[in-house]
Amino acid sequence: MTKIEVFCGFLESGKTTQIQCILEQKYIENYEKILVLQCEDGEVELRPSTMRNKSVSLKQIDQKKKICSELFHKIKLELNPNLILIEYNGTWPIERLLSISMPKNCKIDRIFFCADASTFDFYIKNTGGLMANQLNNADAVLFNRISGNTKLLKSTIRNLNRSAFVSFDKETEESFFTGLFDPEISKKNRSQQKSYQLIFFALLVCTCILLAIIFHLSQSYKLIQSINMIFIGILMQAVPFLLIGAFVSALLQVFLPDETLIKLFTAHKWLGFPIAMILGFFLPVCDCGIVPIASRLTQKGVPLEEAMVFMLAAPAVNPITILSTLYAFPGQPQYAFYRIGFGLLIFLIAGLTLRLTHQEAPLVLSGGSVTTCSCGTIGCPPPHSGKLGKIESVFMIAGQEFLSMGRYIIVGSFLCTVLQQVIPAFLFQSTGTVIAMIVPILLMLLAAFFMSACSTSNAFIGRSFLNIFPPAAVIAFIVMGPMLDLSNLFLLGANFKKEFVVRLAGILFVIGLFVFLLLSLLLKGRAL
Repeated sequence: MTKIEVFCGFLESGKTTQIQCILEQKYIENYEKILVLQCEDGEVELRPSTMRNKSVSLKQIDQKKKICSELFHKIKLELNPNLILIEYNGTWPIERLLSISMPKNCKIDRIFFCADASTFDFYIKNTGGLMANQLNNADAVLFNRISGNTKLLKSTIRNLNRSAFVSFDKETEESFFTGLFDPEISKKNRSQQKSYQLIFFALLVCTCILLAIIFHLSQSYKLIQSINMIFIGILMQAVPFLLIGAFVSALLQVFLPDETLIKLFTAHKWLGFPIAMILGFFLPVCDCGIVPIASRLTQKGVPLEEAMVFMLAAPAVNPITILSTLYAFPGQPQYAFYRIGFGLLIFLIAGLTLRLTHQEAPLVLSGGSVTTCSCGTIGCPPPHSGKLGKIESVFMIAGQEFLSMGRYIIVGSFLCTVLQQVIPAFLFQSTGTVIAMIVPILLMLLAAFFMSACSTSNAFIGRSFLNIFPPAAVIAFIVMGPMLDLSNLFLLGANFKKEFVVRLAGILFVIGLFVFLLLSLLLKGRAL
């Protein structure tokens, strides 16, 4: 097996020094053959005389086009190294390397981003998405030339990449690389991980056996059978709409330029909110895809409050969402009408609140705001160009979006099925007190937040809650779900400052609670 470790970053960021440091460690003697691919010439050069392993080969790559599948197949055939260290050129798109089809038993193991702390802020503000894309794909970020407080640097990294390992000192880096490159420690870590998985599986089996003993087996079988039937029923109804939404979203992302949207927003100064809601109505973009679009709109001059109204409206009241709501509530079209009406009302109030509080785009956009997400094409460019490339992009984006959001609908469907079977139906049926009206709405808002179901399919989950919760609470779930959910906050946090994300979530929560509590008071337990 050939492991490929990639060191990226801009000129003078310390890539060569880091590779040299690794090659001087004792654990590097365990590798039979090592190849170092250098894609740029810096002031620092590798010193073979100090390397602990004398089977290190060096190869220079001076052109971007040479980074291709044929290169790695040739390396595998002629040299067959155990380890490849790539000093990647910081001005080359990282997507080019990631999209290469590697030979069998050869894979990119990790990507390390090296950064000079003194020039980091300058590069991230002046390199467009080039540096941000490298940071997005990095497994570790290694800073050098540190001076002063590192809190801002770490915050910028976390806005772009929440899972990467971040280091500011040599001792931490050495310990980190020892755990990765030392075969003995790596083997020990894998054994520990397998042990933990085995213990977890054993505990899970014991828990299931204990539950089977506690509950009568026949009753447990009936409960499991009921959960299985309801769960499959929800999935079979929701998945087609999720797939349709993914394809329509992909078509819009590929064929509709952002500039067209910007002209629509800025052409009529006093019609910003109505235009935002109308565009949201006709653009069925998913929660995941709309956040980067909203970020780009604010960067290009669209007023923040109008971009936010557009972001909230697009996934919540578009035609596919409305159609799925009508299908989820057969013979009850009022749920679709309530969803549209209350959705538009909440969008408008939230937009006006942002305008009255004078929120400005330059003050709330993250310093390293990026425009990529799991639905985007970045990191996986189509193999062809022109019309064929666009068609390929549509299918690639649709597939990524469907798989990304599919996990949420599966988890959400299962949770709501279990809740439906476990929670007593009479618990929230009492009316006449404020507490009895607030609790169901709060629970549904929390369920919408944690389930993070796609807007094109959360109506099916909401319908299954009708046997437990009152209609006002169910409407709160299907209306607020696309606006206020956990996955959306993560995406917002990558594009906007945390303070603004928290403020926006708070505004939406307060407005939603007030509106649906008022609806509950008006209904007083009656059906819609």
